[in-house]
Amino acid sequence: MARPIRETPILFGEDGRRFEEKMRNAKCTVTPEQYAVMYSHYKSVLASLERGEASRKARLAEKSGVSVQ
Repeated sequence: MARPIRETPILFGEDGRRFEEKMRNAKCTVTPEQYAVMYSHYKSVLASLERGEASRKARLAEKSGVSVQ
């Protein structure tokens, strides 16, 4: 059985100020080339899901005797 999720800690004082400063100055480390690769992977996964959904609908229609468009 899974363990319960603990309460999120709240930062006070110097720790809180340091954390806020780091979050304000955070930079995106993904290059345009990396983004292009990630996006192409995303599109291929979406296409795979769409093909799977189409074949699932075709199987269901075949079982029930309904034509698929």
